[in-house]
Formats: sequence, structure tokens, C-alpha cells
Amino acid sequence: MKRSIFKYAMALLMIMTIAPSATAVALSDDAQMILDLRRSEFSQVEVSPSGKYISAMLRRDDRNTLVILDRKTGAPIEGKSIRYDEKDNMEVAGGQWLSGDIYAYRVFIEDGKYRPSGSGDMFLLHMEKPVNERIWSWKGNFLKGRTGEKTFGSLGVVSVLPNDKDNILVSISPWKRRDGGVRPIIYKMQLTTGNFKKITVGPGRGASIMSNIDGSMLGAFVPKDNLGLDYYFYDRSVENSAWKSISIDFPGKFNALNMSNDGKYVFGLTQLEEGINASQHLVKLSTETGDYESVFDFGFVSQINVSFDREDGHPVYARWVDDKPEIKVFKKNHNRAKVLAGFVKGFPGFLVTPTGRDDTNDNLTFHVGSPGIRGEYYIWEKEVGGARYLFSQQEEIDQLELSSYQSIKYETSDGVMLQGWLLMPRSGKVKALINYIHGGPHGPYIPYRFNYRMQLLSEMGYAVFAPNFRGSGGYGINLERSGYTQWGTRMLDDMRDGAEFVQKNHNVGDKVYTLGGSYGGYSSAQNVVRHSDYYDCSVIMAGFFEFDELKSTWDGRRGAFTGDYTDTAMGTDPVELKSQSPIHNLDKVKVPLLILHGKADRRTPLAGAKKYVKALEKTDIDFKHYFYKNEGHGLYFDDNEQDQYEKVQTFLNQCDARQSLNPEVASR
Repeated sequence: MKRSIFKYAMALLMIMTIAPSATAVALSDDAQMILDLRRSEFSQVEVSPSGKYISAMLRRDDRNTLVILDRKTGAPIEGKSIRYDEKDNMEVAGGQWLSGDIYAYRVFIEDGKYRPSGSGDMFLLHMEKPVNERIWSWKGNFLKGRTGEKTFGSLGVVSVLPNDKDNILVSISPWKRRDGGVRPIIYKMQLTTGNFKKITVGPGRGASIMSNIDGSMLGAFVPKDNLGLDYYFYDRSVENSAWKSISIDFPGKFNALNMSNDGKYVFGLTQLEEGINASQHLVKLSTETGDYESVFDFGFVSQINVSFDREDGHPVYARWVDDKPEIKVFKKNHNRAKVLAGFVKGFPGFLVTPTGRDDTNDNLTFHVGSPGIRGEYYIWEKEVGGARYLFSQQEEIDQLELSSYQSIKYETSDGVMLQGWLLMPRSGKVKALINYIHGGPHGPYIPYRFNYRMQLLSEMGYAVFAPNFRGSGGYGINLERSGYTQWGTRMLDDMRDGAEFVQKNHNVGDKVYTLGGSYGGYSSAQNVVRHSDYYDCSVIMAGFFEFDELKSTWDGRRGAFTGDYTDTAMGTDPVELKSQSPIHNLDKVKVPLLILHGKADRRTPLAGAKKYVKALEKTDIDFKHYFYKNEGHGLYFDDNEQDQYEKVQTFLNQCDARQSLNPEVASR
């Protein structure tokens, strides 16, 4: 089943036509190749419900194009490709198949200055009819049917109703607060006419909605001020029904995944025990009584994904990552489980991810990848009894045979077990260890997939360690909440504990650098305050530098439409917050700093970075800063990303030439 692509040849990629920076060192050919790999050529590959078509996102000339291919021949379907719309400055952002081979897609709007942003508009592409129509506009229009009052808000698909070829269930979250808050409105939308029929209104602000296969049972999960959830169910088969609240005594947060077809159960993930390292469980919850039972104990792992049977809505298999990808099959005779098991056996050491299936499970699409490659797409076809290659995420270029992550499990100084990922340079020669700090801090933990930033730093000659410190997501709510009010203290100690463990057990040298973006940018600024005797330099990308200012300017301040997330997660003690703010503790900084920030950043606004730079100018600290025009939270445009990493390389080279602060740290 393996293709020759997995036996990569060394090849040079044409260097991007960008004027070299006068103050930065150009990347090596191989490092340049890695940077050019940051965007996939093919993505979002999925087979249609009928099995006739394959959809894919194709990127050309920095634009997204939706392509629809004939499954058997691979030929593009005439008139069904959606390209960049120059009139409205729109390009396809992605979408999903609906019943009847209708593809629902969303768009990005470009203004020529900033990165594309989602408009909220939804379009329908009908494969069996010459129709391509906008059915929802962010401006609040029901574009067909004109049902109900004009509502300004975003539309999301609750259920494609696979047994109902004419309708889908959607939820519209108004942007304007009514009745004390934002409550989603649930509609049944007719695909042929675009008419919206109102079903009900969600039971609380910020409610997330799910349903069973035919939409007869609805579930709503409403966030509370303490960042917990209230649980409601709505049985539409009962006359004059209403939302019914159910009391559930979960020790941890319940992440609902799927409802059984009969509406009697909801399956989801939670932790049933106290403690930061508690196991995650797949749980079956009764919608009538609130009683629940554990279906499977995963242990303390990340990236859990569960697939469900269309026939009854019960779990078929689960996938997760521990030290390597793992799988648990619940229905051994299910065709989808058998095919997946075959892929896993055929690609040992790779992460196999199902991406789509038709209504009969006769045609299944898969992505096969690893930390060292972008990966490839395949389709399994029942009629031929096997799988065939579709295309690579980087079809036109050979890829380097890059290093793979090593799973690192370590115990912190206060006895918590954590996991991180170590990437060693292909050359085997290590200049220094980089503590690569992810953002969020709760959201994007380091997954088992290609990360061009880590690979690029590794190609520069650095060992790169990505710790999943407490506060990280993916391992359960206990670990995530253990980081509350610890953003500038215990979470930073976890990072150092991980780096020290790597130094003691791997040949990575004496020097340690800290680098990250967003929360990772903040932590890289605070790391050289709290642990000023340990880190040798710091790279700060899109960071923030003062908690009080962040609380007043951050665009995501109100968490899930309720409560004040910043108070809960960051804390309220003014003395403590000041002690955790890098700008107020510059007297402790002993090492060089590199500050990189987008001028249009709304998540961590530029004003904070400017204030930090002005404060640095009053000190003797060695620092450099670069602000990028028309860039937001992180860099989007290729020329800016090119410039950024050339400057990072130049800065790190200068750090390499300095004497380490900690020549004996590896032997401690």
C-alpha cells in the first residue's frame, strides 16, 4: 500500500523570490524547503455521500480553490470548481458534504491588506443540479424564504440529517444580545428552497447544540459562570415538549461527541477521578436520567478521536496518541473499523486519519502522515477491494526525510507527570536546546503531526522541545484547569522542569533558549524573568506583557459568552498579576530578546508590545524588535514569514556565540 513518496529523495525547492534582508541571514536550501512546506497544496479531502465524487481544497498562487473530482477517473467535474471571486474578494474557506451530494462551503473575505477572514456566509453547491447559491449571509439575511425576523449572526450545521435528503438542522447564533444574552436559534432548513423553519431557541447563552440522526432529540450544553456546564434535552417527538434540565455530577467537564440514533444516550469524554493526571473516559450518558457509565478508559493521553456508527449512533472505534498513535475498536465486524485497522497495519508509525465516507461505507478517504511529513491522501473502495493513492499535501515537490518527534514523559518538581515532544536535528549536531512554548495556553497542544516551525528550527541545528505544561488542552479538563492563575508561575516551572529533564537524558548541550507565540510569546518574556538564571535568550512572537492591559484589550475576553474568563484563568490579585507581568520585572532580565509582532494584532494588541519596547529602551537589555504591517495575531503573508525566520536565525546565531549562563546545568 505504501508509495515511493515515503522514501523521500533529497531535492532542492525553488527559493521564493523575496529580496534578502540586509540584517538577516538567508535560510539554507533545506530550511527554505521546510518553510515553503508550511501550507498544504491539497487538504480537506472527502468522498461525497453517493460515492460518486471527491472534494478537495487545492492551493495555487496563494489562493484556495474547491475542486470536485470524479471518484473513478479523477477528472475534475466541469463547472463545479469554485475559484477566487475577484468581484467580491472571496475565496473558499472549506466546507462539508450534505445529503444528496450537496456541498456546503464557507468563504474568506480579503481586503488586500490583512489576512483573509471568515465572512459567515454559506453557499450550497448542488452536484446534480446546475445550482450554486448563497443561502446565508453574515449581514443577517435569509436569502431564500425570508423566514422570520432579520437576524445578524453566524450559522452552523447541527446535523446533516443523513436520512432526510431535503433538510438539515442549523443553529444561528445572533451577534446582538437579546433577553439578557445570546441564545442560539435552531432551524430546519430545506435544501431545495432555502426556506428556514424555526424549531426552538436554545435554553441559555452560548449553548452548543447537538441532535440525534433524525433531529427528533436535541441536546444543549450551556456554559456556567464557573466554566462548568448545564445540560438540557428537548424531545421533539413529544407534543408541547420543552427543554428539560438534567443534573449530572461529573467531576470534570463533559465533552459531548455524539447522540445515539434513538436519542436515549449521549457519548462524550470526561474525567471521572480527581487529580491532574486522571484518566480520560469515553462515557455513555442517559438523556432521561443523567446516569452515566464508562465505556472505555483511555488513561492520561491526548488527541482522542471517536468514530460513531450511522446505524445506531454508538462508537465504532477510537484513536488517540500516547507515545505513538493508538486505536481501540468497539465493533470489530464494522467495515470502517476493518479498513482503518488495515491502514494502521500498512503504515506503522504513521497517524492514519479518516477524512470522509459515503452513505454505505463502501468508499472511505484517509490521510496518512507523521511529524516528519505533510502526508498523503488515499481512498479505499469496496468495488476494487483495496486502497489507492489520491495525492500528496505537497504534490509537486519532493519532501525531505525529516526527523520525527520523540515522546518525552517527565515528572515535575512537585510530582506531576507531563508529556512533551522532542525533535532532534537531522545532522546530529546540536547548537542549543529550544524550549518551544505553544499558545492558548489551553488550546493548541503539540499534536502528532507535521509542525513546520519546529522542523525549521531543528533544521537550523537546534534540539526543539515542546512541553505540554499544566494548563495545556487535550489531556482533560483537570490538567487544563490546574493552570488557572498559574500562567506566569507554575506553568513556567513545568517548562523548565521539562527542559532540564531533556538536558539530563539527551545530548542537547548546555544552552537553553525559550521561544513561542501568543501565550508562548508571553511565557518566553516571563521565562527570562522567573528563571533568569536558566535561559540564554528569548524569542517573543505576538506576546503580551502586562495582565491588566491584556484584560482590557483582548478580543476574546468574555469566555463562551458568560462569566469573565480572564478573572478565572488569569486571576484577580493585582499584586500577583503585576509580579507575573514581564514589563514590571525587567530588572531581572539578563539575556538578549527578540520581539516580533503584527501591527494589526487584535488578540494581543500592538500597543502592549510598543509599551514593552519603550520600557526596554530605558534599560541596558540587549534587544531587537520588528513590527509587521498588515499582520494580525501571527504572520500570514509569505514574505513576512520569510523575513521573520531569517531574523530568528540571525538572532539565534548571535545567541550561539554568547557564553552560556549555565555551563553546568546539564549535570545538575
